[in-house]
Amino acid sequence: MRVLIIEDDPMVAMIHKEYFKKKELTDDLSHVTSIEAAREYLENNDVDLIVLDNYLIDGQGIEYLPELKGYPIIMITAANDVQTVEAALSNGVVDYLVKPFTYERFSQAIDKVQDYVKLLSKEKINQDLIDDYLNSGRVEEEEDSLPKGLSKITLKKVLEAIQQHNGGFTTQQIADKLDISRITIRKYLNHLVNINILSEDAEYYTSGRPVSVFTVESESKLEKLL
Repeated sequence: MRVLIIEDDPMVAMIHKEYFKKKELTDDLSHVTSIEAAREYLENNDVDLIVLDNYLIDGQGIEYLPELKGYPIIMITAANDVQTVEAALSNGVVDYLVKPFTYERFSQAIDKVQDYVKLLSKEKINQDLIDDYLNSGRVEEEEDSLPKGLSKITLKKVLEAIQQHNGGFTTQQIADKLDISRITIRKYLNHLVNINILSEDAEYYTSGRPVSVFTVESESKLEKLL
């Protein structure tokens, strides 16, 4: 990924570079400190992502945004007023991070850009691909706030067991595989249905009683939770 960081604070730029290094995206990182330098760089170089600060030595990044139309942009800035955020979003930034921010939030922003680039690289886009992109951040947020009584460790085990199934599966099958009670497994499956990772259907067997059968609704969302 070819990245241009537009940031006038060298310490902040260094943090950005370290975070890109943790993401193993250090093949082509460039840094400029002003809008004028960014203009000159972009005249002679192609980039896949621009990381843009708002308060720069020769102007505001928000005013420079219209010139950057067509580039995937993450704004990382101390500006947290509604007007700046609204202007950034209306100018098409892929994500907006308010300083200070965590590596986890930075990583999520980079993942979002990569999903965005991947989406637009296709000749045709179906509804499932659009939904996966628009809901990618939502899955992570909802996983971080699990319903009371559920744990991330057990959720991971359930997800791994689900991945080993081809086609539909029942609560009992996952419970037997993990040696966890059926009632407990049912809570995790219900949660995954609620966040649109699984779908649930009733099937009728010889006994006549309906049995819930689950199928994976979105492989990409499931993988994001692992």
